[in-house]
Amino acid sequence: MYRRWWFWLLCIIVIIILVQACSGGQSTPAPTPAPNSSTPQTSTPQEYKLNDEVKAGNIGYSASEVKRSTKIGQNEYLQKTTENEYLLIKVKVSNNDKETRTIDTSLFKLKDAEGKEYSAMAEADMYVNADNSFFLAQVNPGTSKSGYIVFEIPKNLKGLKLQVSSGLGWSGGQYQIINLGQ
Repeated sequence: MYRRWWFWLLCIIVIIILVQACSGGQSTPAPTPAPNSSTPQTSTPQEYKLNDEVKAGNIGYSASEVKRSTKIGQNEYLQKTTENEYLLIKVKVSNNDKETRTIDTSLFKLKDAEGKEYSAMAEADMYVNADNSFFLAQVNPGTSKSGYIVFEIPKNLKGLKLQVSSGLGWSGGQYQIINLGQ
């Protein structure tokens, strides 16, 4: 009886050690206020605009173009239409890390002026990125990948901002905002 109890305790300890080792044993330090600063610090990420180089963790982003359409796809046999509106955002994603990073449409969220959040359409990737897919793409250190991210949204939606993430899974957790000027 006692042996089983020790065995399970040992298993739990090993799992905790493995989890800590996989996360690098790093914890995010609490932000400290700037010295001699009389203005309160906020946790809101800085807001960038189109063509700005944005860094979220070890991933760099740049959004350079925004288009609206009711149809996506250049090939007449491979098109998709909507009664709403597609918002196509051309982005460049750069890997500034020391190891390969996975890039996916889930790194992007769209927010409107009312705070509503929209997810990117993973299935739209094949309609707009013939040569460069963002679906679980592997990007090596020091390289980048460009293409379109697509969101299906209500027509004439205003106050749009693109939220970009520092990565998938444990690499995530840091976010930046790009004001799309829409």
